[in-house]
Amino acid sequence: MQFDTCSLWIYLHFTQLQLDLIEHSPAADDETLAEPRAIYQVQDNQIVQINSAANKRGIKVGMGLASASLLDPKLKLHEYNGDLEKGALQHLANALYLISSDIVIIPPNGLVLRAQNMLALYGGLSTYWHHILQCLKEHGYQYQGASGFSIQAAKLMAKQGLGIISQDRLAIQKKLSQCALTPSDIDYKDLDKLKRIGIQSMEELTSIPLSELANRLSRYSINIIAELRGQAPSKVSFFQPLTRYDDYIELLYDISLVDKLIPVLGHAFNKLETFLYTRNACCLHVAVDFYQREHVPKNIKFDSALAIYKQQDWLNIASLKLERVRFESPVYALKLICKEYETAHMASNDFFAEKSSHIATLSLVSRLASKLGQSKVKRLTFMDDFRPERTTQYGSKLTEKSRPNKQNCIFADRPGVLLEQPVLLQQKILIIKGPERIVSGWWDNVVVTRDYYIGQSSQGQQMWVFKTPEQSWYLHGYFV
Repeated sequence: MQFDTCSLWIYLHFTQLQLDLIEHSPAADDETLAEPRAIYQVQDNQIVQINSAANKRGIKVGMGLASASLLDPKLKLHEYNGDLEKGALQHLANALYLISSDIVIIPPNGLVLRAQNMLALYGGLSTYWHHILQCLKEHGYQYQGASGFSIQAAKLMAKQGLGIISQDRLAIQKKLSQCALTPSDIDYKDLDKLKRIGIQSMEELTSIPLSELANRLSRYSINIIAELRGQAPSKVSFFQPLTRYDDYIELLYDISLVDKLIPVLGHAFNKLETFLYTRNACCLHVAVDFYQREHVPKNIKFDSALAIYKQQDWLNIASLKLERVRFESPVYALKLICKEYETAHMASNDFFAEKSSHIATLSLVSRLASKLGQSKVKRLTFMDDFRPERTTQYGSKLTEKSRPNKQNCIFADRPGVLLEQPVLLQQKILIIKGPERIVSGWWDNVVVTRDYYIGQSSQGQQMWVFKTPEQSWYLHGYFV
């Protein structure tokens, strides 16, 4: 999509996104955070991100692995992972989408917000930016921001830490003119050509007409320069909210004990709760991949009989299921996945409604299934069969719920307690209702021919009895 040169953009450059993700792990403590730590890019043999402890020991971004190790042999290293940073940008864009409608993700460490169309809604740039700051503060990522009337201009200022959040064209242009061209998207070969003719900053670049540069530089670089100078519109594809949820968390250190993983899972479920809450959604199933240091990832699925979204509910289910789990080797990362979710329905506040007891039942079923396993927990379901022994059977799905229609129901006079097998009637009873004749089962050779009655003993106990064609009387159940 293409926009004119009057639109105001805000560029957010995240300086150490992967390192922030690692150090914000719930498994981190003060002692661990005080250790010197760096992100190492194998392809270029360079340190690309460092924390403050590493900086104090003289380690700098751009150093080779050998030089950094000499300065501090105890330096904690993590291999750079572009997918991890891209995933973090996706989650941040999801959160910012509630504040700003037009967002562009620029991997591996940039987000762009189109502020122009949001100013009327928020009553000005300062209020809009205040809401953005609140969201960024919640995530805790280090960033540098800048506003500009083109994405390329805002990006160049943000990457050099020279940006301001303003609508003043003169103030923005003054800051832009101070920027060096090296961090820009201009092709590196063309940067060398510009350097040979004495052009190394935006101030020097704007002093030369674009037509004079056209014969020297590539078409790609000319388009970038035109956008930097505000002479060409920005061309972008906007972010679309995710239809599924997944969150990868890398741990500060390997964890072998399940109990130590519970806080990490709590952090992951808390982020899932935020994702679902903002969409008024719940889910029935989530899965977690536990990445083991010396073995393949272990995939564990967590199921709920009731659609839920709260962190504590999912954590209770996960804790019970993980009691039976043993890992072959230490876990260094985990990934939470929720493929499907559904719109939440408003709960009834009617005091006489059965919904609250139904929800409590489903919650109990979910916990039992997590503790004992899905195959060990079943529920009774009604079947279309008149024979009492075959009226119900065990259902395999915990979420299925089948009840006979209460209105004009043929099972209205069934006892609450049904004996597994009928027994001979051993006492005198008073018949108070009946008979109800049941003749069924000819199709599967289990024929039943019985006349059922409701009787009452001398102690007042109501019983369900039947008489066979041979005039034998049997007890089949009790009314409670």
